[in-house]
Amino acid sequence: MDSSWSRTGIKDLHHLPEKVRKHEASRGHINSCTALAVLGKTNIASQISSAYRQSIVEHNEKVRKNRHILKRIISCVKFCSAFELALRGHNETEESLNRGIFRELVDFTAELDEALKNHLQNATVFKGTSKSIQNDILDSMLQVCREEILQQIKNANFLSIQCDETTDISNQCQMALIFRYFHEGGIQEHFGVF
Repeated sequence: MDSSWSRTGIKDLHHLPEKVRKHEASRGHINSCTALAVLGKTNIASQISSAYRQSIVEHNEKVRKNRHILKRIISCVKFCSAFELALRGHNETEESLNRGIFRELVDFTAELDEALKNHLQNATVFKGTSKSIQNDILDSMLQVCREEILQQIKNANFLSIQCDETTDISNQCQMALIFRYFHEGGIQEHFGVF
């Protein structure tokens, strides 16, 4: 590389445009421009190790499989919820003839889905069929529904709220709220216990 561009400088300004054109066409200048253009845009860790890249691919595949399994389990919970069916049976052990609608539905879905079948047979940590997982899925679904209803209520022009309170046999007081509002050309009514 010409030292006049990096160390000594240029004293002859009369020939400067010619020197600039020559320098811009030089290999050193083109390599430097290319290096500057890609500076910070490449992931050095992925450039360093092919094993690291392979671990990223394996992780992404595992996440994809887990999402597929969870999607199937959530679909079974949604099915039971849509028809107001009880999720749990009295005896959910493997030997039981009636393990509950949810477990039987998951087993039926596993017969149709090879990935779910392999997961249920080989899973050691997370199977996805326990009652705590069912409760977590139901809580998540409830939260999504509440957020959607609250958003609809915020956007509604008209809203009415009806409150009623009752005491059950154990002297526990419960308040029920009924929200009624106009949304998308129709009246919506939602019930909530707080």
